[in-house]
Amino acid sequence: MQLALQYAQLKTSIMRVSQIPHTYMDVPVSVEEISGYLYCTERNVKILIRKMTEMGWIVWTPGRGRGHRSMIRFLVPAEDVLMAEAKIHVEQGNLNNAMSLFQMEGLDGGVMDRFLAWLGSYFGYTGNCESGNLETLRLPMQIRVLTLDPADVLFSRDLHFVKQAFDTLLYFNPICGSLEPGLAHEWECNADATVWTFYLRKRVRFHHGRDLTADDVVFSFNRLRSLGTEDSPSRWLLKSVKDIRAVDRLTVRMELTAPNYMLPHYVSSYQAAIVPADVYSANKVADASMLPVGTGPFRITRHDAGGITLEAFEDYYKESAHLDRIELLYVPDNVSDRRWQQLNFQMGKLNHYKQPAPAHWCKKEVMMLGSSTVVFNFRKNGPQQAFEFRQAFQLILDRCGLIKELGLYHARPAADFLPSESPAAEPDDYQPERARELLRECGYNGEPITMVSTQKNQAQAEWIQARCEEVGIPVVLKLYTFEQMAKVPLLLEVDVIISGVVADDDEARCLIEMYKVGSLAVRVCATDEQRQIFDDTISAIEIEPNSQMRLLRIRSMQDLVSQNCAVLFLLHTTQQLVYSPHLQGITFNTLGWFDFKNIWYHPGPVEE
Repeated sequence: MQLALQYAQLKTSIMRVSQIPHTYMDVPVSVEEISGYLYCTERNVKILIRKMTEMGWIVWTPGRGRGHRSMIRFLVPAEDVLMAEAKIHVEQGNLNNAMSLFQMEGLDGGVMDRFLAWLGSYFGYTGNCESGNLETLRLPMQIRVLTLDPADVLFSRDLHFVKQAFDTLLYFNPICGSLEPGLAHEWECNADATVWTFYLRKRVRFHHGRDLTADDVVFSFNRLRSLGTEDSPSRWLLKSVKDIRAVDRLTVRMELTAPNYMLPHYVSSYQAAIVPADVYSANKVADASMLPVGTGPFRITRHDAGGITLEAFEDYYKESAHLDRIELLYVPDNVSDRRWQQLNFQMGKLNHYKQPAPAHWCKKEVMMLGSSTVVFNFRKNGPQQAFEFRQAFQLILDRCGLIKELGLYHARPAADFLPSESPAAEPDDYQPERARELLRECGYNGEPITMVSTQKNQAQAEWIQARCEEVGIPVVLKLYTFEQMAKVPLLLEVDVIISGVVADDDEARCLIEMYKVGSLAVRVCATDEQRQIFDDTISAIEIEPNSQMRLLRIRSMQDLVSQNCAVLFLLHTTQQLVYSPHLQGITFNTLGWFDFKNIWYHPGPVEE
């Protein structure tokens, strides 16, 4: 990499200084001048000249005698050298390093487009079953995965990858709307749902080769109960558990402090996935570089700054994956939206409203199970404490205007956490004069408020900022990383949080999560009294044996935050995927990802 960069730097520097239209000619230069261009010693310059000559990049004619300068002739375009080097980096799995090569001044402006065109052919499917080559699907990914430890998962993209590597005792089937056997083939409870027993499958193997036992389940659940702090994302799942023990090698019994008919739903959460006790022992919990070990359909063999690699687990206890390998490479943060769309188009995932797909390609679309939200911080003094202020905020959001202005044609206005089956009527949420009246009624004097968003939601946050300032609310906008959005002390510093909630397939459990997860904005910003109301309401729901009645009561919890305008619902969004018809088995989940395990490649002709 260094030699290619030095060649490009030298060539562009000489072209700039000499002011020549091209360098396919002998150009006078001294070793001392080259040392200045490359910021290295003259001794190193002589080594570099020799290497570049050996590579066939330059012709070097040393000056003869005092006062005679040497001559250099460049034989290869700098862009070609960098392109070749960038391809090597991509094939080694480091897209970030590859794209950083093209940040140099003086390069042909079209070199990045040339690289992306090549990258489009690199991404996608490669392999051949008959020849024995591994069947691989390569994809670009813009947002990094923060953790692959089930107990620490908070964001949807992390959850998606945890699902590839781990399994849970039970599985929630979103199509049937019911729980099904997972690592446990059967389960039962006593008459009042205070004792639950799970019977494990035989011959389930972890990725490192050992069989699953009841001791692993006991360890995993006790780890979940004790890991981190009260604000940790998943400690609440087993809050009602008094004791967990292994009855025998394949039987686990859990005793609870109170009846809980939601417990089977809680243990189906992938935050409660089962990990091997010998790998996730206490002295290894904090090792962030450790690759995950589970029982899932894929082993994760790489997780670093360059990307993630998944390889099919041949001993998976269910039907194994069709593809041998999934490679995901992180796209650098400085890639523009236009180029990100181009890159996505090449592998088949894009916003097709902005860039149409080939006519014969397949298209799938799913409404995300969740919404973006505006959450007011009740644990901080400020104008947001006034009900009229929050009402005024509701009346300036102009959700339809937001969608139109930002071109969010994949979105629709939200009135609830979850989208309804049919679109609701357009909200009457742009009444600036009424908003000003409400601000006067609550005695608001124009104090600035602090609002936080992620960079991903920056455009929406800036829209809200502009609407606020139209009615006299100055807004200081902060942008947090996803890591910062998971830190409770940072969230408590601001008045308003623009965030989003994306639920998994189990509606009942995921709605409860909104009020129980200690690092999600709804609970973070609630007062102690509000949190106690959340907890008491959920405890009453957990003792309800009728599942339909439980779901109705869970849905009605939304009134606890919507009637007082503590949470304003912003937008529901859909995720679109367009792909070559050669790729089969594509199914979207509500996290906005397609499930890797069932994808396979159709080698024959397809309909166009």
